[in-house]
Amino acid sequence: MNSKEMKSPMISVVIRSYNRLNHVLEIVQVCCTQTYENFEVVILDQSSDNHFKEYSPELNKLDSRFRVVHREPLGGTGARNYGVAYSKGEIILFMDDDDIPIGNNWIADHARNYNDPNCIGVSGRHIRDINEIVRYPDIEKAYRRCLTVSALIRGRVFTGINKVKVGVDWLHGNNSSMRRETIINLGGWYPHVKSDHEEHSLYFKFHKKKKSGQYLKFDPAPVVLRRFDIAGGAERRTISMRLLLDHRLRFCHWVIGEEYPIRFYIFYPFFMIYSFQIAALHMINGSSFIDSIWIKKLGLKWGKRIYVAQELLLFPLMIIKYLIIKRPTWDGDIKALIKKD
Repeated sequence: MNSKEMKSPMISVVIRSYNRLNHVLEIVQVCCTQTYENFEVVILDQSSDNHFKEYSPELNKLDSRFRVVHREPLGGTGARNYGVAYSKGEIILFMDDDDIPIGNNWIADHARNYNDPNCIGVSGRHIRDINEIVRYPDIEKAYRRCLTVSALIRGRVFTGINKVKVGVDWLHGNNSSMRRETIINLGGWYPHVKSDHEEHSLYFKFHKKKKSGQYLKFDPAPVVLRRFDIAGGAERRTISMRLLLDHRLRFCHWVIGEEYPIRFYIFYPFFMIYSFQIAALHMINGSSFIDSIWIKKLGLKWGKRIYVAQELLLFPLMIIKYLIIKRPTWDGDIKALIKKD
């Protein structure tokens, strides 16, 4: 590989979308303004047929750098793996369909990190306001926790900091890039988990198998504006607590239990208590779910609390279910995914 190829690797921007093609077209417009030239965009659309037909005329006008793959819903990790399979680039750059990259050097800011062959993956900065400088009251604490994993294997985010950090534990699923070869060699992401736990399985494997000197990195230069007010997508903010708990238990038993079995089963009660606490706090403070008789009759404040108490009574049955059922298998053959279609 000559020096020019090393400095300008082919970048595949992968956008997974579900009924948000209008916002995907906004991302496409930003990609068209990029200073970096050696890139393609793979839009993995899982929208309803009617939504896809509505935006097909505009999608068909895109030039050859843009490819649209319309499929049935695959879930977050399944779509991520398929996006890698359809991509041609040396580097895969993931972008969520409800957020927007900032500036015309977004792709270039990811690409330059790969001049170092030991850099395997990069997570960029997330802002919540276009004029944001920093949103953390304790900047040093935020820096220490940025993209780390807690003792109970929960990913900490803190990707709003404005300082490079080499040697992070994992990469955020949005505004992150990674070498395609590494993703394929590690077998991609375990596809049977959902929601905000979908990113971690690959990075657990990476840290076990990485070569000396290889690292993941946080770089604040590539910036994406988070847009939490956009409807559609996976709708984590509107699903029931039962589903939140189900997603968490899948992650615990099928990912943590597989990659860290000794820690998981020695401290099993703590993992279960923590799982319920995470779901309960999200339901009370971060969810807009209202389809509960308690919420409808008593209002958000007290209705949500009684709803959480109801789910606590049923939680032991969910735990028993995941202790009994068999973990679904995944062969990790990403290249074979599109051959099977």
